[in-house]
Amino acid sequence: MGDEKRQRVRQAALEVFLRFGYRKVNMDDIARGAGISRPALYLVFPNKEAVFREVVQAGLDELLAKIEEGLAKRRSLPEQLAHVFQVSSVASFELVARAPAARELMTASFDFVRDLFDRYEQRQAEILARLIRAAVPRPDALRPSAEARARVMIAAVHGFKAAAKDPQEMQALVGDLVQLTVAALPVAQRQRRPSPGRQPSATRGETKR
Repeated sequence: MGDEKRQRVRQAALEVFLRFGYRKVNMDDIARGAGISRPALYLVFPNKEAVFREVVQAGLDELLAKIEEGLAKRRSLPEQLAHVFQVSSVASFELVARAPAARELMTASFDFVRDLFDRYEQRQAEILARLIRAAVPRPDALRPSAEARARVMIAAVHGFKAAAKDPQEMQALVGDLVQLTVAALPVAQRQRRPSPGRQPSATRGETKR
């Protein structure tokens, strides 16, 4: 099966999984949605698990691509962190609110896709750590490290998904997390300027002639 047909199968599978959930979908549903026969579908995918894995992998790859694309357009750390979680978490939360069956596609609901989500979260953590390190004057001196802060942020957002009552609350929680993270980072000290009417400290003790 060519790439075009494989993509058609993937799109058809995504639609039926979003509508009915993994357990209620069978290979006949996927084949019918893709406009091919069941035997033709089995020539490429041995079972429903394989189809689901490919749908999940394609979705996670797309999220990472959107994250990187959006980061290129943002300069400040708050904007960058907010963008990462808007794409990776807030948007998926909104989708699940509209289509509850989407939860299976957005989380490691089944053991046979857990490795895909583990790799995705590792890549997300690397992106967050990269952004944090680029924003501080001495990244190697960070305690906790940028990598540890990235993992804490991801873990916190997992908790938000369970606690938030609606997409608006999820958005607010993520915004607070970004502000707390940025506020806790060391920034380069600015040189203090003497107040108007005051002499610089180096000259205040000199005797007038």
